[in-house]
Amino acid sequence: MIYAILAMVLLPNVSHGSESECLARIMHSEASGEALEGLIAVGQASINRSKATKKSVCNIRGVTRKNPPPIIAKYYLNLAGAILDGGVSIVGAADSWDRDKTPRYAGKITRRIQHHTFYISKRL
Repeated sequence: MIYAILAMVLLPNVSHGSESECLARIMHSEASGEALEGLIAVGQASINRSKATKKSVCNIRGVTRKNPPPIIAKYYLNLAGAILDGGVSIVGAADSWDRDKTPRYAGKITRRIQHHTFYISKRL
């Protein structure tokens, strides 16, 4: 799974328009400095939150959105496109995460990846 997504990242631009751009910003803001697996997990949990709340990825709440530096923006955009095209999630149905702490409002914890704990929120 990881290798398929990595291969897609290395291909020319995969574009989903604003959804990809929003997801790229979320991944950069919430998981920059993490390995590929952590970036993918945050992206997939963001998509799960979007589905759970019936909102666009661009309109989900509780996440930060900072533009990646221009030198790596294409990487994040391609990764976001690949995640939006993906089918299998490495975080299951998790729609929320916390970094370096036990989630206060956690429902069922689905996975821990690097510094993040992914869970299905009871509060969405």
